[in-house]
Amino acid sequence: MKDQKRHRYKWSLKAMRTFEVCARRGSFSAAADELRITQGAVSKQIKGLEENLGLALFHRQGNRIDLSVEGTELAEHLFEMFEDLDHLVHRLGPDHATTPLIVSCEPTICLKLLIPLAPTIEEETGIQLKILSGGGAVDFHGHGIDIAIRRNDFDLEPNLHIETIAKEYVGPVMNMDLSFGKGSEPQNHTRIRSASRPDAWLSWNDQTRKDTLTREIEHQHHFLALEAAENGHGIAMMSLYMVARNMENTRLTAPFGFIPDGSKYICISTRPIDNDPRKRAVVDWLTKKFRDYKSYFATEAAG
Repeated sequence: MKDQKRHRYKWSLKAMRTFEVCARRGSFSAAADELRITQGAVSKQIKGLEENLGLALFHRQGNRIDLSVEGTELAEHLFEMFEDLDHLVHRLGPDHATTPLIVSCEPTICLKLLIPLAPTIEEETGIQLKILSGGGAVDFHGHGIDIAIRRNDFDLEPNLHIETIAKEYVGPVMNMDLSFGKGSEPQNHTRIRSASRPDAWLSWNDQTRKDTLTREIEHQHHFLALEAAENGHGIAMMSLYMVARNMENTRLTAPFGFIPDGSKYICISTRPIDNDPRKRAVVDWLTKKFRDYKSYFATEAAG
């Protein structure tokens, strides 16, 4: 029976997996990164698969690859097949409730929200968390990530499962010890910018026309700009959700309130969130927490 099966199939599972990653990522180099092999090894796998099937799975134009009609149909079936296989392995594996949920989130979310709240999340959901810091595109397979929390400010692969957690609200925040009283008008304070969100102040001012600050400093990362504001170095443009805890303990104030900036916080997963009770529980918890923060600061957040 084994010999018969060996001769029946014209392809290997390894080659099919390589093709699935190439089709999903849109390039041999990206597939090589995900599979942790060389680009030459990827090309060899695809060439062998095409020869065995007698099909051209890609149209090649220089360094660019586009799926052929046959390649598109095969990729669609493979996406579903590997999704089903992954779901089966998860179902047959250890109890989800005892397996840590690996969550990737942006550094500021890690520092100001997820890590401080992790004990509460774990206690109330019964789900153990493993938190990784990262921004932008998510390497789910390379780091074993279950879900990623991001702002939707970058391109997302079309096959990902995405759920909105909350609309983003932003506003200038400052240390409570700073004042806009006599002799300390807004223009006498320092605008704190972050290189990771270079247009945040400009976008806010386009809506409010309230930026009269004349001095400015810039930090490389968003969380560094927030740290500077917390320590009284000036006024930083921040997300309501990232400063809510420090506003509750009166460490920070938002003199102009918060307004929506058009972006959202989202949860990203390679598989449907509802397929994994751990994901569902944590996403629901975060969605409620973001909503509670929004409601708590309803007088500050417009819209």
